Amino acid sequence: MHMLIMPVANGVLPRPQGGTITGMFIIENGGQLLLDVGVGREILICPWIAEEQALYPVGVIVRIMNIWNQTAVDDNGVEMPVLMAKLEGRGHARWYTMRTTGNYIYSSDVEYISLNKIRKEYPAISGAGWTPQGGYTEFRDKSDIPITIYGVDLETGEQVSIKANLGGLVELEQAHTIEHSIIRALNTYGLCTARTLIKALARETDELKKSVEFSIKHTMPEVLGLTASGACGNPMTNLAQFYLAKEFVSNIQAGKSLNESIDKARRSTMSQLTEEIGLTMNQGIRVLQGLKKGMAHDDTVLKLETYKRVIGRFPFEPWE
Repeated sequence: MHMLIMPVANGVLPRPQGGTITGMFIIENGGQLLLDVGVGREILICPWIAEEQALYPVGVIVRIMNIWNQTAVDDNGVEMPVLMAKLEGRGHARWYTMRTTGNYIYSSDVEYISLNKIRKEYPAISGAGWTPQGGYTEFRDKSDIPITIYGVDLETGEQVSIKANLGGLVELEQAHTIEHSIIRALNTYGLCTARTLIKALARETDELKKSVEFSIKHTMPEVLGLTASGACGNPMTNLAQFYLAKEFVSNIQAGKSLNESIDKARRSTMSQLTEEIGLTMNQGIRVLQGLKKGMAHDDTVLKLETYKRVIGRFPFEPWE
Protein backbone atom coordinates (compact mmCIF):
# COMPACT_ATOMS: atom_id res chain seq x y z
CA MET A 1 0.00 0.00 0.00
CA HIS A 2 1.00 3.62 -0.59
CA MET A 3 0.58 5.64 2.59
CA LEU A 4 1.69 8.74 4.46
CA ILE A 5 3.36 8.10 7.81
CA MET A 6 2.95 10.30 10.88
CA PRO A 7 5.55 9.93 13.66
CA VAL A 8 4.26 10.05 17.24
CA ALA A 9 6.73 10.91 19.98
CA ASN A 10 4.63 9.89 22.99
CA GLY A 11 4.11 6.25 22.01
CA VAL A 12 0.30 6.58 22.06
CA LEU A 13 -1.36 4.32 19.50
CA PRO A 14 -5.05 3.32 19.31
CA ARG A 15 -6.08 -0.28 19.73
CA PRO A 16 -5.82 -1.76 16.22
CA GLN A 17 -9.20 -3.52 16.25
CA GLY A 18 -11.43 -0.43 16.01
CA GLY A 19 -10.19 1.36 19.11
CA THR A 20 -10.32 5.15 19.09
CA ILE A 21 -8.23 7.92 20.59
CA THR A 22 -8.71 11.67 20.53
CA GLY A 23 -5.56 13.74 20.37
CA MET A 24 -4.40 17.33 20.22
CA PHE A 25 -2.05 18.30 17.41
CA ILE A 26 -0.15 21.51 16.81
CA ILE A 27 -0.69 22.56 13.19
CA GLU A 28 3.05 22.53 12.44
CA ASN A 29 3.61 19.17 14.16
CA GLY A 30 1.17 16.71 12.62
CA GLY A 31 -1.96 18.83 12.43
CA GLN A 32 -1.41 19.95 8.86
CA LEU A 33 -0.77 16.36 7.76
CA LEU A 34 -4.12 15.27 9.17
CA LEU A 35 -5.85 18.17 7.38
CA ASP A 36 -4.15 17.27 4.11
CA VAL A 37 -5.12 13.61 4.36
CA GLY A 38 -8.69 14.45 5.38
CA VAL A 39 -11.55 12.88 7.30
CA GLY A 40 -12.42 9.35 6.25
CA ARG A 41 -8.96 8.54 4.92
CA GLU A 42 -6.14 6.53 6.47
CA ILE A 43 -2.54 7.08 7.53
CA LEU A 44 0.07 4.99 9.32
CA ILE A 45 1.23 6.28 12.70
CA CYS A 46 4.54 4.96 14.02
CA PRO A 47 6.56 5.70 17.17
CA TRP A 48 9.45 8.14 16.80
CA ILE A 49 12.33 6.80 18.91
CA ALA A 50 14.09 9.85 20.31
CA GLU A 51 17.02 7.83 21.72
CA GLU A 52 17.75 6.43 18.26
CA GLN A 53 16.54 9.41 16.21
CA ALA A 54 14.66 6.93 14.06
CA LEU A 55 11.14 5.94 13.09
CA TYR A 56 10.09 2.50 14.31
CA PRO A 57 8.90 0.43 11.32
CA VAL A 58 5.80 -1.02 13.03
CA GLY A 59 2.76 1.04 13.95
CA VAL A 60 -1.00 1.22 13.54
CA ILE A 61 -2.98 2.28 10.48
CA VAL A 62 -5.67 4.72 11.58
CA ARG A 63 -8.74 6.19 9.94
CA ILE A 64 -9.32 9.90 10.58
CA MET A 65 -12.85 9.98 11.99
CA ASN A 66 -13.16 13.68 12.80
CA ILE A 67 -11.13 16.89 12.87
CA TRP A 68 -11.96 20.16 14.58
CA ASN A 69 -10.21 23.35 15.65
CA GLN A 70 -9.67 24.32 19.26
CA THR A 71 -7.73 26.85 21.29
CA ALA A 72 -5.22 25.66 23.88
CA VAL A 73 -3.26 27.56 26.52
CA ASP A 74 0.46 26.84 26.95
CA ASP A 75 2.45 26.86 30.21
CA ASN A 76 2.99 30.62 29.91
CA GLY A 77 -0.73 31.34 29.57
CA VAL A 78 -0.48 32.10 25.84
CA GLU A 79 -3.38 30.92 23.70
CA MET A 80 -2.61 29.02 20.50
CA PRO A 81 -4.73 27.32 17.85
CA VAL A 82 -4.54 23.51 17.81
CA LEU A 83 -6.19 20.75 15.89
CA MET A 84 -8.20 18.03 17.59
CA ALA A 85 -8.60 14.71 15.82
CA LYS A 86 -10.37 11.44 16.53
CA LEU A 87 -8.50 8.44 15.12
CA GLU A 88 -9.73 4.86 14.79
CA GLY A 89 -7.32 1.92 14.69
CA ARG A 90 -7.59 -0.32 11.64
CA GLY A 91 -4.74 -2.76 12.30
CA HIS A 92 -1.04 -3.16 12.94
CA ALA A 93 1.13 -2.50 9.92
CA ARG A 94 4.76 -1.98 8.99
CA TRP A 95 6.71 -0.15 6.35
CA TYR A 96 9.85 -1.43 4.63
CA THR A 97 11.16 1.60 2.78
CA MET A 98 10.33 5.26 3.13
CA ARG A 99 11.04 8.57 1.49
CA THR A 100 10.07 12.17 2.06
CA THR A 101 7.49 14.08 0.06
CA GLY A 102 7.86 17.76 0.88
CA ASN A 103 7.63 17.87 4.68
CA TYR A 104 5.96 14.47 4.88
CA ILE A 105 7.15 10.87 5.20
CA TYR A 106 5.80 8.44 2.65
CA SER A 107 6.05 4.70 2.02
CA SER A 108 4.99 2.70 -1.01
CA ASP A 109 5.25 -0.71 0.68
CA VAL A 110 3.11 -0.55 3.81
CA GLU A 111 1.46 -3.85 4.69
CA TYR A 112 -0.94 -5.04 7.37
CA ILE A 113 0.48 -7.59 9.81
CA SER A 114 -1.44 -9.80 12.26
CA LEU A 115 1.01 -9.90 15.15
CA ASN A 116 -1.30 -11.98 17.32
CA LYS A 117 -1.55 -14.73 14.73
CA ILE A 118 2.22 -15.03 14.24
CA ARG A 119 3.13 -15.01 17.95
CA LYS A 120 4.73 -18.47 17.81
CA GLU A 121 7.29 -17.31 15.27
CA TYR A 122 7.38 -13.64 16.29
CA PRO A 123 6.39 -13.26 19.97
CA ALA A 124 5.19 -9.76 20.83
CA ILE A 125 3.17 -7.77 23.36
CA SER A 126 1.17 -4.85 22.00
CA GLY A 127 1.25 -1.45 23.67
CA ALA A 128 -1.44 -0.07 21.37
CA GLY A 129 -4.66 1.06 23.02
CA TRP A 130 -3.24 1.36 26.52
CA THR A 131 -0.52 3.13 28.49
CA PRO A 132 1.55 0.93 30.83
CA GLN A 133 2.14 2.83 34.07
CA GLY A 134 3.93 0.43 36.38
CA GLY A 135 4.35 -3.11 37.53
CA TYR A 136 5.54 -5.45 40.25
CA THR A 137 7.39 -8.73 40.50
CA GLU A 138 6.59 -11.29 43.19
CA PHE A 139 8.95 -14.03 44.34
CA ARG A 140 7.50 -17.12 45.96
CA ASP A 141 10.14 -19.60 44.86
CA LYS A 142 12.23 -20.23 41.76
CA SER A 143 9.31 -21.91 40.03
CA ASP A 144 6.80 -19.20 40.95
CA ILE A 145 7.74 -15.63 39.91
CA PRO A 146 4.58 -13.76 38.80
CA ILE A 147 4.92 -10.40 37.02
CA THR A 148 2.07 -7.91 36.70
CA ILE A 149 2.20 -4.85 34.45
CA TYR A 150 -0.70 -2.43 34.82
CA GLY A 151 -1.87 0.63 32.95
CA VAL A 152 -4.83 2.56 31.57
CA ASP A 153 -7.11 1.84 28.62
CA LEU A 154 -6.77 4.91 26.36
CA GLU A 155 -10.39 4.73 25.23
CA THR A 156 -12.26 4.04 28.48
CA GLY A 157 -9.79 5.23 31.12
CA GLU A 158 -10.20 1.93 32.96
CA GLN A 159 -7.35 0.04 34.61
CA VAL A 160 -6.00 -2.88 32.59
CA SER A 161 -3.10 -5.27 33.10
CA ILE A 162 -1.10 -8.15 31.69
CA LYS A 163 0.35 -10.97 33.80
CA ALA A 164 2.78 -13.85 33.39
CA ASN A 165 4.66 -16.27 35.60
CA LEU A 166 8.35 -16.47 34.70
CA GLY A 167 9.15 -19.11 37.31
CA GLY A 168 11.61 -21.72 36.05
CA LEU A 169 12.63 -19.49 33.16
CA VAL A 170 14.65 -16.68 34.76
CA GLU A 171 15.94 -15.69 38.21
CA LEU A 172 14.18 -13.15 40.46
CA GLU A 173 16.60 -10.29 39.65
CA GLN A 174 16.26 -11.01 35.92
CA ALA A 175 12.46 -11.08 36.21
CA HIS A 176 12.43 -7.71 38.02
CA THR A 177 14.61 -6.21 35.28
CA ILE A 178 12.41 -7.73 32.57
CA GLU A 179 9.33 -6.19 34.22
CA HIS A 180 10.85 -2.71 33.98
CA SER A 181 12.11 -3.31 30.45
CA ILE A 182 8.75 -4.51 29.10
CA ILE A 183 7.13 -1.30 30.39
CA ARG A 184 9.88 0.77 28.77
CA ALA A 185 9.64 -1.11 25.45
CA LEU A 186 5.85 -0.74 25.30
CA ASN A 187 6.00 2.99 26.04
CA THR A 188 8.86 3.58 23.59
CA TYR A 189 8.07 1.33 20.65
CA GLY A 190 4.37 0.58 21.19
CA LEU A 191 5.47 -3.05 20.91
CA CYS A 192 7.57 -5.40 23.02
CA THR A 193 9.48 -7.97 20.98
CA ALA A 194 12.62 -9.86 21.91
CA ARG A 195 14.76 -7.22 20.22
CA THR A 196 12.98 -4.16 21.65
CA LEU A 197 13.09 -5.86 25.07
CA ILE A 198 16.86 -6.27 24.82
CA LYS A 199 17.28 -2.61 23.84
CA ALA A 200 15.01 -1.45 26.67
CA LEU A 201 16.81 -3.70 29.16
CA ALA A 202 20.20 -2.19 28.25
CA ARG A 203 18.92 1.39 28.64
CA GLU A 204 17.02 0.65 31.84
CA THR A 205 19.92 -1.03 33.66
CA ASP A 206 22.34 1.63 32.44
CA GLU A 207 20.14 4.36 33.95
CA LEU A 208 19.67 2.39 37.17
CA LYS A 209 23.44 2.01 37.56
CA LYS A 210 23.92 5.71 36.89
CA SER A 211 21.34 6.50 39.58
CA VAL A 212 23.37 4.42 42.08
CA GLU A 213 26.63 6.15 41.22
CA PHE A 214 25.08 9.63 41.16
CA SER A 215 23.35 9.14 44.50
CA ILE A 216 26.56 7.97 46.19
CA LYS A 217 28.81 10.56 44.56
CA HIS A 218 26.51 13.50 45.31
CA THR A 219 24.93 12.13 48.52
CA MET A 220 21.41 12.23 47.09
CA PRO A 221 19.50 9.06 48.08
CA GLU A 222 16.29 10.44 46.56
CA VAL A 223 17.54 9.79 42.99
CA LEU A 224 18.11 6.07 43.57
CA GLY A 225 16.13 3.97 41.10
CA LEU A 226 14.90 6.88 38.98
CA THR A 227 14.97 6.23 35.23
CA ALA A 228 13.17 7.55 32.17
CA SER A 229 10.52 4.85 32.66
CA GLY A 230 9.73 5.89 36.23
CA ALA A 231 10.73 5.05 39.80
CA CYS A 232 11.83 1.55 40.71
CA GLY A 233 10.36 0.01 43.83
CA ASN A 234 13.03 -2.14 45.49
CA PRO A 235 14.58 -2.72 48.94
CA MET A 236 17.31 -0.12 48.47
CA THR A 237 15.08 2.73 47.27
CA ASN A 238 12.39 1.87 49.82
CA LEU A 239 14.95 2.04 52.63
CA ALA A 240 16.35 5.27 51.21
CA GLN A 241 12.94 6.93 51.27
CA PHE A 242 12.21 5.64 54.77
CA TYR A 243 15.54 6.74 56.25
CA LEU A 244 15.49 10.09 54.46
CA ALA A 245 12.02 10.99 55.73
CA LYS A 246 12.78 9.78 59.26
CA GLU A 247 16.09 11.66 59.53
CA PHE A 248 14.65 14.82 57.99
CA VAL A 249 11.75 14.96 60.46
CA SER A 250 14.13 14.26 63.35
CA ASN A 251 16.41 17.12 62.30
CA ILE A 252 13.51 19.55 61.92
CA GLN A 253 12.18 18.61 65.35
CA ALA A 254 15.67 19.22 66.75
CA GLY A 255 15.44 22.83 65.56
CA LYS A 256 17.76 22.62 62.58
CA SER A 257 17.13 24.75 59.49
CA LEU A 258 15.46 23.33 56.39
CA ASN A 259 18.71 23.17 54.38
CA GLU A 260 20.71 21.73 57.26
CA SER A 261 18.01 19.16 57.97
CA ILE A 262 17.91 17.80 54.42
CA ASP A 263 21.71 17.87 54.11
CA LYS A 264 22.23 15.88 57.33
CA ALA A 265 19.38 13.52 56.43
CA ARG A 266 20.95 12.76 53.06
CA ARG A 267 24.37 12.02 54.53
CA SER A 268 22.95 9.88 57.32
CA THR A 269 20.72 7.97 54.86
CA MET A 270 23.58 7.17 52.48
CA SER A 271 25.76 6.04 55.37
CA GLN A 272 23.07 3.66 56.65
CA LEU A 273 22.36 2.32 53.16
CA THR A 274 25.96 1.57 52.26
CA GLU A 275 26.46 -0.14 55.64
CA GLU A 276 23.31 -2.25 55.56
CA ILE A 277 23.65 -3.36 51.94
CA GLY A 278 27.40 -3.76 52.29
CA LEU A 279 28.44 -1.59 49.37
CA THR A 280 32.18 -1.36 48.76
CA MET A 281 33.83 1.99 48.13
CA ASN A 282 35.32 0.58 44.92
CA GLN A 283 33.56 2.71 42.30
CA GLY A 284 33.09 0.03 39.63
CA ILE A 285 32.00 -2.77 41.97
CA ARG A 286 29.65 -0.70 44.15
CA VAL A 287 27.43 0.14 41.18
CA LEU A 288 26.94 -3.55 40.37
CA GLN A 289 26.36 -4.32 44.05
CA GLY A 290 23.79 -1.54 44.26
CA LEU A 291 22.06 -2.84 41.13
CA LYS A 292 21.87 -6.50 42.19
CA LYS A 293 22.06 -6.57 46.01
CA GLY A 294 20.26 -3.29 46.61
CA MET A 295 17.77 -3.01 43.76
CA ALA A 296 17.28 -6.71 42.91
CA HIS A 297 18.17 -6.16 39.24
CA ASP A 298 20.41 -8.15 36.92
CA ASP A 299 21.81 -6.74 33.68
CA THR A 300 23.01 -10.11 32.35
CA VAL A 301 21.99 -10.44 28.69
CA LEU A 302 20.17 -13.73 28.15
CA LYS A 303 19.76 -15.73 24.96
CA LEU A 304 17.36 -14.34 22.36
CA GLU A 305 15.30 -17.52 22.64
CA THR A 306 14.82 -16.92 26.38
CA TYR A 307 13.38 -13.45 25.75
CA LYS A 308 11.02 -14.94 23.15
CA ARG A 309 9.79 -17.47 25.71
CA VAL A 310 9.38 -14.67 28.29
CA ILE A 311 7.20 -12.63 25.93
CA GLY A 312 5.25 -15.73 24.93
CA ARG A 313 4.07 -16.20 28.52
CA PHE A 314 2.30 -12.84 28.49
CA PRO A 315 -0.99 -12.19 26.65
CA PHE A 316 -0.67 -10.21 23.44
CA GLU A 317 -2.72 -7.36 24.93
CA PRO A 318 -4.67 -6.65 28.13
CA TRP A 319 -8.06 -7.47 26.60
CA GLU A 320 -7.28 -11.12 25.85
